[in-house]
Amino acid sequence: MLGNEIMNFFEMIADAQIKNAYILGLIAILLTIVIGLGIQHIYLQTDTSADNPKDWDVVKLEDYVSEKFGGTDTIIILIELDKDLFYSNSPTDIRDKDVLNTVYDLSKELEKEDKISSVQSAGMLFETIGGIPENNDSIISIINAFPEAKAFFNKNNSATAIFVSAQLGNEADKINFSKRLTEIINSIKKPSGLKITSSGTPEIQILLGDLIRHDLVVTSGIAAGIIFLLVILFKRNLKDAILIFTPLIFGLVWMLGIMGWLGIPLSIATVGVSAMILGLGTEYGIFLVERYEEEKKKGFKVDKALRQSLPAIGIGITGSGLTTTAGFVALLFTTLPMIQNLGKILSLGILCILIATILVTPIFIVIDERITEFLKEKARGMQ
Repeated sequence: MLGNEIMNFFEMIADAQIKNAYILGLIAILLTIVIGLGIQHIYLQTDTSADNPKDWDVVKLEDYVSEKFGGTDTIIILIELDKDLFYSNSPTDIRDKDVLNTVYDLSKELEKEDKISSVQSAGMLFETIGGIPENNDSIISIINAFPEAKAFFNKNNSATAIFVSAQLGNEADKINFSKRLTEIINSIKKPSGLKITSSGTPEIQILLGDLIRHDLVVTSGIAAGIIFLLVILFKRNLKDAILIFTPLIFGLVWMLGIMGWLGIPLSIATVGVSAMILGLGTEYGIFLVERYEEEKKKGFKVDKALRQSLPAIGIGITGSGLTTTAGFVALLFTTLPMIQNLGKILSLGILCILIATILVTPIFIVIDERITEFLKEKARGMQ
């Protein structure tokens, strides 16, 4: 009884697709554009600490301490002698007074920034003892006399560091801060032969964000290219390959768009989901197109062939898609948030491709057949 009702449901879908193919095709494209706009809102989770389980006591303690005392991002600014930029008047020791004045000026400029909570450097250390001496020998004597001062210099005295603690927010805030930091560094007067670079939590997270974007595009592109070539190889028909690939494109755009609208983050653990979804969802389109072609070979026209194939294959691919989705939904009950997000994205992706296969692919099959028939009729009329 239930099986008959499901069959009737798919027959109703097929009838609607046959009667309103062009309108439904336009609706599908417009809907995809609207959903796809969410892609620009995809949040990149580059902070690995955010993937820690929130109910662990050690994580609760860390969150409590951060809330009470302020969670910080650490930035390290390295000032070093650059042999490639060396001139006759360039300092040969990082403890040179001109270098330390540069370190001091940079430290003071950094302290003016609202998001920076503390700055530690050799230059600031000299401020506490009356300023930087004009004589390099005096500077070296003071540094040797204070063990805490030695901590700011490397062993061969060719580099010193400024340690900055800042309270930053999301990736956009980190990017803006990184740009501002570059502006401050470039504005500071420094002696020749000196190179200033920065690293730390914000820069690393920005780099991770760029890598996630790059890997998403590359892995998706490679997967899509290989799958498309394999389908052409086995089908030996470009038109069928495009029809099989259609639900993959629609489903992938829907998945990424919904992720953006719902705020589901993309992280290191989930960057490869697009390639996985493409590989897992290809079979649905293959089954539908193959079954449709079997009905066409029996002599049925497009309307009859689709009414026969969609109900017959729809039940099978729906069952397959739902069971696969159920397996990924189980990941939502794991402890680690990154695995939970992986389950959300994989289950969402499979459902999107399944729905696209059932609702979109038949529409484009009908449109393709009607356009082909129209061109044949036009060609015969010209003869």
